Amino acid sequence: MKLETWTSIASLGLAAMFVTILLSFYNFLIGPNGSGPDRVVDPGALLYQEIFISAVPSLVLAGFVFFNTRTRGDKLAGIMLIAAGIVMIAGMAAATTQVPQIQRQYVVGGIDSAPYIFIAAGAGVVAIGGYLIAMSRKKIAHTDLDDLR
Repeated sequence: MKLETWTSIASLGLAAMFVTILLSFYNFLIGPNGSGPDRVVDPGALLYQEIFISAVPSLVLAGFVFFNTRTRGDKLAGIMLIAAGIVMIAGMAAATTQVPQIQRQYVVGGIDSAPYIFIAAGAGVVAIGGYLIAMSRKKIAHTDLDDLR
């Protein structure tokens, strides 16, 4: 497999890691019996850590795959990127259902808006994957000056 395929697999893994970390973090903020966490936390700082550890690298890797294969496409990399986008969209849709259960005092620093931002980012990753699949089916016309003899 090519570098772009492995990079798209890494993007899928990071997207899955982000979704599981964010859902478990929201579950932690809901707390036992919906009463919130039983320790002092800074939800905004923890959310930013989670975003910069897994979500941003996943999007950067998707961009890397796109910029390396934008002219010729790569079907397998496109499929992996579509899967990464779907994982992110589905996970963030699940996170939006958890946000109303979090007590208002813990909804700071983008806790309520992060899922919507990453739903849009996941849609972008799906679009990139679809573009790569479409480009892989296209025949590229080569023009060589040596053929003019």
